[in-house]
Amino acid sequence: MVAMHAAVEILSLLLALSALGGAGAGGCVSDERAALLEVKRGFSGDPDGVLASWTARRPDCCRWDGVVCDSATGRVTELRLRNKLADDGSPGLSGEISPALLRLPRLAHLDLSRNSLGGGMATPVPRFLGSLASLRYLNLSYTDIAGEVPPHLGNLSALAVLDLSSYLGGLYSGDLSWLAGLSSLEYLDMGMVNLTACANWAHVVNALPSLRVLALSQCGLTTPSPSSSSPAPARANLTRLQRLDLSYNGINTSTVDAWFWGVPTLTYLDLTDNSLSSPFLDTIGNMTGLQVLYLQGNDMAGMIPATLQRLCSLRVIDLSVNRINGDMSEFMHRLPRCALRNMQLLQLSAANMSGQLPEWIGDMSELTNLDLSFNNLAGEIPQGIGRLSKLTKLFLQKNRLNGSLSEAHFANLVSLELIDLSQNFMSMEIRPSWRPPCKLVYAYFPDVRMGSQFPAWIKHQPDIKYLDISHGGIVDTLPQWFWKSFSDAVYLNISVNQISGRLPSSLRFMTSVLAIYLGANNLTGSVPLLPDQLLVLDLSRNSLSGPIPSEFGAPELVELDISSNRINETVPESLCQFPNLLHLDASNNNLTGHLPRCRNVSSDGLGLTTLILYKNNLSGEFPVFLKHCKAMTFLDLAQNMFSGTVPEWVGRKLPSLTHLRLRSNMFNGNIPTQLAQLGDLQLLDLAENRISGSIPHSLGNMTGMTQEHTPLVLNPLTGYGASGNDRIVDSLPIVTKGQDRDYTSGVIYMVSLC
Repeated sequence: MVAMHAAVEILSLLLALSALGGAGAGGCVSDERAALLEVKRGFSGDPDGVLASWTARRPDCCRWDGVVCDSATGRVTELRLRNKLADDGSPGLSGEISPALLRLPRLAHLDLSRNSLGGGMATPVPRFLGSLASLRYLNLSYTDIAGEVPPHLGNLSALAVLDLSSYLGGLYSGDLSWLAGLSSLEYLDMGMVNLTACANWAHVVNALPSLRVLALSQCGLTTPSPSSSSPAPARANLTRLQRLDLSYNGINTSTVDAWFWGVPTLTYLDLTDNSLSSPFLDTIGNMTGLQVLYLQGNDMAGMIPATLQRLCSLRVIDLSVNRINGDMSEFMHRLPRCALRNMQLLQLSAANMSGQLPEWIGDMSELTNLDLSFNNLAGEIPQGIGRLSKLTKLFLQKNRLNGSLSEAHFANLVSLELIDLSQNFMSMEIRPSWRPPCKLVYAYFPDVRMGSQFPAWIKHQPDIKYLDISHGGIVDTLPQWFWKSFSDAVYLNISVNQISGRLPSSLRFMTSVLAIYLGANNLTGSVPLLPDQLLVLDLSRNSLSGPIPSEFGAPELVELDISSNRINETVPESLCQFPNLLHLDASNNNLTGHLPRCRNVSSDGLGLTTLILYKNNLSGEFPVFLKHCKAMTFLDLAQNMFSGTVPEWVGRKLPSLTHLRLRSNMFNGNIPTQLAQLGDLQLLDLAENRISGSIPHSLGNMTGMTQEHTPLVLNPLTGYGASGNDRIVDSLPIVTKGQDRDYTSGVIYMVSLC
């Protein structure tokens, strides 16, 4: 009897399992387990083993990684397959999204974000996704999907979250009318989906009553004119909208009837880099819940309205790259006083602000980011700024600030990590024994007068990765602790001072450094052995001597300037082994002998664009390795002892040449007529050689000497460093009208034939 009762219970259980669609003893539905295994087979790549647990040997698919089931029915409700290792460089899953997903009828959550589904190849969004009727969450962001967004997604009436944003921009939609079917949608992100053809986009999104987050950044959106067939809506129906991101589009209206100004529920508004270009509106003050306001890059004009005083929740405001054209004190007084003590970010870079900073800026106790760079601010920095204990970033570069910085300015800046005070008129008055309370990572002080002694306080900043104290008026010996303290630096610039001392014979202990600028000092020693990862080295205008090392490292070097030293002997063959070297300046030294022939150059040739070797004792014929430098634009071999003829191949092999200086050598023969093939040549100097014969008439047809020259993006005389202040170019001697004149980097725009 007991046995029969047990049998009945077992039979009842089996019938219950059958009613659930075949749920196995493991807990999940067998049909859905089979469907998941088919989904796995659709993925051809899984480098991180995300689906390793998806195997028939583990029958309970509800315990597979990334799978979530309903605890009562065993049905699959969620697939959480986001690539968690994308930031570490992992491509994640690749392959196709299998239609076997249709056999998961209760699937409500599908996240495949940050996977390279196409393995680097564009792959379309499957249309069958529009048939997953239970779906409430769909995230395909930052995958390599491309093509048209299927309108079938409009069938997902239960969908609350849709994220199709990407960084590749391969998706597009010509009509967003399908969004009308998503009546439950609360979150929509289509960042970088091309919506240029969607003239009715504003009307469509304005009809989504549940929408809380709308992100359409970099979609090619514009605001249609009132006379168009689909004018922008006059008012917003989005009564729940909290976050609106329309950044990096072409929206060109800021009139009072623009619908996005009338959303009182907004807490976050980002209209960065649009085309609003009109005064700031009083209606901004109606968004009383606003916490974050990004309006940078819109060329909006005039002072901010007094209605901002109503925004008591405001925490972040960025109005950079606009034309506020006002006094800084007035601007600060128009900020909501009720929010000042909670303000976290204030950015007004390139807003044409003038006047002085108020002392009470130190009352903004929650401020973490302050950027007032590229303005016309004057006067002294108030000491009150030293009370901002949570400030991590302070950018005041490119103003007209003056006065001195004391220890009081840094007294309580315990969180400060990044500071840039460059291109002002300030000085620092700090005791050598002072220890800053902060731990700087980025310390950028070019043009700030540091005093004659080397600033000892930086010894106590071991976390600095980027240091610039160039043009600091330092007249001192480089301390012994310097190289050890900055062995982990990425960027190091102490140029244009009067710092003396001997360079280490090797800098290979600097395993992170990319750029070193030591030019225009009084350093001695020789050219050191260099770290492998170094890209830029400036040792110019020092007192270095000895030869260039035959194997000095830095195989990825892009720029090397060792000019105006006392470096001697020959140029080593190893300089032919720098495939990325663009700029080489070894002028004004004591180099002798022939230049290397560079016999083993790859088929791609050498990348040199600038070679400056004037004022040495180099000899031999015109350097044949230049045949491999088809990108060469600026070539200066003047004031050496080169001989032989100027080869005809210069006109063919160096087609990009703009400046050719061969003055004061011993070249002979005729001027080759092929030089006329250099259509961009604007300076040709062959004077003081042994060249004979007539000047070819064809040289008069060189258009480079007759056309106007626009400023270069990369001036070969200013180098390829990380900022415009990196390389201070020495003067270049040019003979004009029979007189020797020294020109700085502006010589690149000079036109001359001599």
